[in-house]
Formats: sequence, structure tokens, C-alpha cells
Amino acid sequence: MADTIIIYYSLEGNVDFLAKELSKELSKELGADLCRLETVKEYPKKGLAKFFHGGKDVVYGIKPELKTALPDLSKYSSVILGTPVWAAKPVPPMNTFFDSADFSGKNVSIFASSGGGNSKKCLSIMRETVTEKGGNLVAEEDFCNPLKKQEESLTKLKAFAERIKK
Repeated sequence: MADTIIIYYSLEGNVDFLAKELSKELSKELGADLCRLETVKEYPKKGLAKFFHGGKDVVYGIKPELKTALPDLSKYSSVILGTPVWAAKPVPPMNTFFDSADFSGKNVSIFASSGGGNSKKCLSIMRETVTEKGGNLVAEEDFCNPLKKQEESLTKLKAFAERIKK
């Protein structure tokens, strides 16, 4: 079993791409399990409904029910969290996860993926949550349109992985 877990949510595949590539990069030395958060009721992937439902849930602090079994973090010394940026914040499924998470004694790294390139507020919220829940923040990174900018994203991802390994 790996000593590191990557917990993430991905609607359109950007964060999924990053999480899987990061796992490959870390598995060379540390190994990393993957846990993709999935909601019981799926969010729309296209059109106005996507922005309406996702944005509404973020603004109102909705914590949707997850169909993913939450991992036992006591088995890991390192936790990596990944999220898309919705309305400048982490996605609602990540908020559901945060409710039960305990990062005491854990090295935690965070990353966010946005379509517009501004992840600062999202990362700040995640950083604060990790710290409040006892985690030791190791590294953070933001990505803009990783599926469209794969080469640039993979370069940033490798540097992020190196900071996590230290």
C-alpha cells in the first residue's frame, strides 16, 4: 500500500488528468493511491445548467452526498488534494470531504485547476482548511486548462511533485 493518497474531484477531466499524472510521477518513489470523489447526483457537464448548479452550490456552501467511500486517512502520511475552481472556491464535493477529514500529523499538498487562471482564493481556502484540521502544508500549485495546455501542465506538475517529495 502507498503512503500517499491523492483525493480529488473532476467534472470535465482536467483534475482527473492531473491526479493520474501526479500519481505516476510520485509512484516512481513514493507511490500514490487515487480517490476520485463522485457525487450521488451528478453535476451537469455542459451549458448554462453547469454554471447555474455548480455556482449555486458553491455560493450556498452545499455539501452534496458522495457515492465515493471516503478513505481512512490514518493509513497515509501524505495527502494530496485536487479540485477544480468554481466561483473562486473549491468544489462542493471537496467541502463534503473536508467535513470529516482530519489531517493531524499529515503532510498535505493542494492543487487547483481553473479555466481562467485565477486559483488564489481557492488555494487560500484549502490552505486554511488544511491548517485548521491539523495538516502540515507542504506544497501547492495551480493549473490553467491542463487538458488544453498539457505540455505546460506536465512541466508544472513535475516541479510540484518534486516539492511534495522533499
